Amino acid sequence: MNEAMTVRQSQPSPIIAVRSGGITFRLCLAWIALVSMTVLSAGCQDLKFVWDTETRDDVDLGVRSEDPGRKASAANKNTIGESTYYQGTGPIKLIGYGLVLGLGDKGSRDCPDNVYKDLVHAMYKQHDFSEETVGVKSMTPEELIASKDTAVVSVFGEIPPGSLVGDRFDITVRALSGTQTESLRGGYLFPMELQMFRNVPERGTITGKSLARAKGSLFVNPFAGDESATRVNNREAVILGGGQAIADRDVRLVLTRPSYQMAKRIQDRINSRFPNSKRVAEAVSPSFVRIHVPRAYFGDSAHFLALCRALYLSRDPHFEGITARRLAKEIIDPDAPHQAISLAFEALGQRSLPFLRELYTHERDYVSFYAAAAGIRLGEHLAADVMAMHAADENSPFRYQSIRALGLAEDIGSAAIALRELLNDPDHRVVLAAYESLLERKDSSIHSMRVGRDGFRLDVVPSASVNTVYCKRSKSQRIALFGPDLKLSPPLFYSAPDGCVMLSADESDESIRVIRRARTSGRTSPMLEMPYDLQRFIALCGSHAGVDDDDELTGLGLDYGTLVRALHELSNDKCINARFVMEQPNMAEIFGPTKPTGRPESDL
Repeated sequence: MNEAMTVRQSQPSPIIAVRSGGITFRLCLAWIALVSMTVLSAGCQDLKFVWDTETRDDVDLGVRSEDPGRKASAANKNTIGESTYYQGTGPIKLIGYGLVLGLGDKGSRDCPDNVYKDLVHAMYKQHDFSEETVGVKSMTPEELIASKDTAVVSVFGEIPPGSLVGDRFDITVRALSGTQTESLRGGYLFPMELQMFRNVPERGTITGKSLARAKGSLFVNPFAGDESATRVNNREAVILGGGQAIADRDVRLVLTRPSYQMAKRIQDRINSRFPNSKRVAEAVSPSFVRIHVPRAYFGDSAHFLALCRALYLSRDPHFEGITARRLAKEIIDPDAPHQAISLAFEALGQRSLPFLRELYTHERDYVSFYAAAAGIRLGEHLAADVMAMHAADENSPFRYQSIRALGLAEDIGSAAIALRELLNDPDHRVVLAAYESLLERKDSSIHSMRVGRDGFRLDVVPSASVNTVYCKRSKSQRIALFGPDLKLSPPLFYSAPDGCVMLSADESDESIRVIRRARTSGRTSPMLEMPYDLQRFIALCGSHAGVDDDDELTGLGLDYGTLVRALHELSNDKCINARFVMEQPNMAEIFGPTKPTGRPESDL
């Protein structure tokens, strides 16, 4: 449970219980299967949570036929994209009201009347509050809302285009304005539903179709209060991967010139390209075709949607060979739409492989890269070898895109081998990119463990590069350790800003001395001991607080944000033999289709 710690000393003494509040304790007993009250919160330097209420334009999938270069290209003529465009490729904004638990005395009893009724009804719908567990009477939603241990919050999220049931996304949580909630740190969002966003005043009733569910541990910036994080506050948080889609989101492919015959032709072409999937395309009217993303493209819907528009409509048996030859000639031009040509090769399928193989070894790097980008999507092992060469080349402008491509090549074993080798690269950015791609593949080389029942992931990554502690701040709470024999070393001293934990060790000490203090009650544990080994240290910090039958420490119950800050400061003080790296907002950008500056031949 949140900040719960029972400590027994070796000599006879009363049990010292450090916990946040009886309400959280009783709810946890009554609802063990649904909520673990050892709650994690996390954050990072310069992290901002901004909710954009303005309507966004649909995203550019990189295949717009309006682009002059692509319009005249063989990658556009006779394709579905030549006569269509997508509608509904912007994110769908979601909103809802929920209840955060486990705040001790930092919460609020405030709840607007027009929110109260709907929230109580939704909570009864989510859980049977009439149950009793271990003889402890369950608390009702009315009692929970009336507690200082909880806070009513507004919850926001965005479902990406083409999302499928089960797709996860980050959500933002805010204490309602005008309420007395002091902090959301250490909180857990009770399961709730998110509905389509409407421009309603805060505290107004929200009605609409439910498209996602949300729950989980709140991630609050651990550096709040630092000069660099003045825009972040404890009344605002994120739940990493806390939103989950409960319905597939279809996209419309709109015809520029309505024609049922053409709509039917597009439908048949798309369905023939993906024969092993549930019906992908449906000609609903002369004006548009409904597109459903197949499960095979789970997490990769943008590429799938781009590929659909790149499909050719011609049924001429000689068309594919002629077109592939034209594309092979066109891709050499430095001003050609290389990404669109790569998609066109992929759309042609296996017939394009002989032409692609001739391009893999081309002297111009952009030619070999974009040819390999199509080949690797078609399961070509030779293409994976080309991608591996780009990924290993520190001078390649396509290095990070190649690392990403290797991560998506799930059925090509050599891709995993190349990524594992990159874990030893001297550039830590390359190492981290390789790690992210290996995570995509669920590669066995990464030893991963869950810390706590509702905790974060601790990854141990085999790497001969610079020792690194890497903490994520998007999608999931995750700490990765790179390098051998990572450890803390004395002398060291650290005290959390709120005093919840204090660490110290003198030069001659064989272990680290620890005192744990509850934020709400102020009660402290006796002196505890922790190892210098960094992996064991992190695991103990994040595990549920307590000791075993031999009076050995089993965990401190620290939330993710508190632990991240401690690691950051201990590393800065040279008390850890590793650099500290927090995931940066632009980490995702290095995986995207970036265009090199200048003409491609300037990088040769």
